[in-house]
This record gives sequence, C-alpha cells and structure tokens, in this order.
Amino acid sequence: MKFGFVDVSQLLRRHMAALSKRHRFILVSLSVHAALISLCYYFGSYRIELARQQDLVRAGAELSRQSSTEKRVLDMKQIADLLEQSGRDHASSDTAGDQTSFSATSLPKTPAELLEQARQLSKSIAEVEQRLKADELARIEGIPKDQARKQLDATAPKQAPASAPAADAKPEQLAKEIEQLAARARAALVQRQQDLRRRVDGVAVQSPESTSGDAYGGGRHPDAVRKGTGGELPSDGPLSTTPGGNDSLAVERIGKFINRDLALPRHVSGWYRRSGERIFNPGGGEIPMVDAGALHKAVGRMLGRGGEFADRVYVNSWYLIGPFEGKHGRGLFANYRYPPEDGVVLDAAYAGKDSRVVKWRYFNADSYPLVPPDFAEDAVYYGYTELMLDREQDLTMWIGADDDAQVWLNDEQVWVGGNINKMSLWRALYDTQNTYARDFNMTEGKRRVRFKKGRNKLFFKLANGPLRMYFSLVLTK
Repeated sequence: MKFGFVDVSQLLRRHMAALSKRHRFILVSLSVHAALISLCYYFGSYRIELARQQDLVRAGAELSRQSSTEKRVLDMKQIADLLEQSGRDHASSDTAGDQTSFSATSLPKTPAELLEQARQLSKSIAEVEQRLKADELARIEGIPKDQARKQLDATAPKQAPASAPAADAKPEQLAKEIEQLAARARAALVQRQQDLRRRVDGVAVQSPESTSGDAYGGGRHPDAVRKGTGGELPSDGPLSTTPGGNDSLAVERIGKFINRDLALPRHVSGWYRRSGERIFNPGGGEIPMVDAGALHKAVGRMLGRGGEFADRVYVNSWYLIGPFEGKHGRGLFANYRYPPEDGVVLDAAYAGKDSRVVKWRYFNADSYPLVPPDFAEDAVYYGYTELMLDREQDLTMWIGADDDAQVWLNDEQVWVGGNINKMSLWRALYDTQNTYARDFNMTEGKRRVRFKKGRNKLFFKLANGPLRMYFSLVLTK
C-alpha cells in the first residue's frame, strides 16, 4: 500500500524487524509458552481419555464379575429344579435345561440381593435333599415316609442361621460365598445322579440314615437288597428304570447339566485324520456337498412363521466384540479365555489387543461369510445373537471358520473347532474354483442339534491366526 510517496507496508516490516531485534527474548518466550500450552492441552486430553478408558475397563470387569455371580445363582436354580424333578413319580416335559445363563443384558440385582437369593436356593436344595433321603430310607427300610423323615431330622446336624452381610462387605466377599453355595449345590446334584444311576442299574443303595455325611450313600447295606436276580429294592411301586422313565430321564438331564462345560464326547462325530494327525475336533474334514440347484437361501434370525421361507438360512446378525490378544501356531486352538465367556453383558467394555478398549457392537453382515470388523492377526473375537423359532425342532448347523471356532447353543457347547492346521480346507476354499460363498457353504463340518420354541441364544468364540478370517453359521432342516 502506498500513501503519497511513502510505502506503508515496507515501513511496517521495518518496524516489526526492529521490534523483534529489540524484544527478541520476549518473542521466544511467547513461542515457548505457546508450545507448552499446546503440549499440556494435548497430554491433558490424552490423560483424560486414558482415564476414561480405564474407567470403562474397570466397569466392564465389574459387570463381568457380576454376570459370573448371577450365572452361579442361575445354576443353583437349575440344580434345585433338577433335584425336584428327580423325585417326581412321572417324567415332566418342563426341563430346567431350557434355561440359559447368557443374560445379554445389564444385571438389575446387587451382589447382596444375589447372595440372599443364593441362600434361599441353598435352603430349598437342602430341603429337597432331606426329602429325597427320607424317600430312600422309607424305600430301603420299608417304613412310612413320615417316620423316615423324623428319623433323619433327629440326626441331622443343626446349622446356624446365616448372618446378614456386613454393610461394608465387598462384592468379592459376597461373590465368594455364592461360589461356595453353588459348589455345595453342584455336589448334591452329582450325588443324586450317582444314586439314581445305581437304582437304574439295579444296584443296592445304602441307607441314608447310616451314611457319614453323604447325601445319599454309596455302599451296600446288609438289609438293603431283596433276594433276587435283579437286586430290587423295597418300594411302594416299581422303579422307573425303563428308557424314558423318570429315573433314567433324570440321570440323563442331570448328566447333561453337569457335563455341559466339558469337551464334546467322541461319539457325536467322527475324526478326520491325515498321516496320523487329527485335523478336526470334531468335523468332517471336507466341505459337505449341497444341491445348489434346489437351495432356497435366506439370511436372518427367524425361522418358521414370521420369518422368510428358506431351507438354508445364513445367520448374519450378531453382537460382536474383539479383538482380544490371541495365540498363534499350535497354541491357536487352546486360546486364552476372556470375560465374555463368563457372561454376555452388552454394556461392558474390556481391555483388548494392543491396549485398545473393545465394546460389543451390533453387526449385520451384508455379505457371506461373516468377517468381524477390526481385523487383527493372533486375535480372539466373540459373537452373540438370538434365534427365534415358532416350534421346537431339530436343525442342522453348518459351521466353518478361519481359523478356529467354538459354538454354544443355549449355554451348551455344540461345536469345537480344529486342533491343528486346516491346510486341506484352505486349499479347497481359497485355491480352487468353487461356488461355496454363493451357496452359503464355506463349511468345515455340520452337527444336528435341538432348538427350543421361542428364543434360542447362540454364542461363538473365533480365534484367528495369520492372514484371512471369517465365521460361518448356516441352518438347514
């Protein structure tokens, strides 16, 4: 800009240069302070965000602990129901096994309320135990049940009433007592199963009155068995030992509950071997063939009335969480256990792989197969969903995964993935021309399972090693 014959912009530059020379240290100080303010703002925000994430992780851990505690209380409720059913004269179609421990919701009860519920259930279980012992004693000794109950009550140790939890009791202390009560209830159920199995097999049962602390006894009593080839016990009527009878049905139901967390029995599926190596655990080892021309395909989570008609349904809608830190190589198939396996709490957040915070997210896959977001190698992912069926029925689950998967249906494990590499499967999927993706058939094996009417809860664990990753679950009749 010029005003008259004077260049004003040049004068301003000269003036600023003179100021900078005269006040050089002031300008440097201002620059340094500005940089420090910026750094403080950045690191302050970072620390606030880090603290927020740590609070989320701590809250998630607490929710998981509470979910695990509630699971134990639900187990006690199922144990009480199973014990009650085992003493009925006729089989009941109402099974405790229809319940499930995956809550998938925030838990409304406090630890103190859960402890009170566990104590009440423990009292109910003890009452059922005493009644069943009286029934056994009456059967063995040939006396009325009322008399047997009086004899048992007279010799039963007196238990001091449980005191109310202290106001300052920590949740960990309350959870510990619940764990002890649940273990005691489980022991009672195991003892009941053993007693029923002996009855079904025609083996004598020791008089409950003469046992030393056992719920039902396990040895022979000299007067317990009538003379005869079958070893029958005195009773008010014939024992229900036929297949489907109440005793044998109770043994089956109790066994299913007790063994639900164990590895799948070998007889459910054959092993596939190559050069002496066990490839799948269990599984077919080769992709099952389908008649692509006859397929009626659909995606979703509803089968029957209210759902789309199809004979092959790809389950594509899940709540997903991950990645968590995972193993690789041969350790891949014995991967770490994380809180979602103790209970699904959709509001929880956890410390995931590489110190990131992971949360449950709803994911509706628009293509086949399901590829969880946030891909990572040597990682673990979990998925949860609910299936709605208009009636109880058997369906075939077609399952495939890159690399390893485990699947639970209504809290019962129905699939365990491979235990070494699956190179033959990868070659069939990735290195040959095929229509597996088009046919919803990137499957390593299948299993026939029973679904109940209404809501069914599905949960999977996916372990990924190197490179690609997917999970596939398809249902057929």
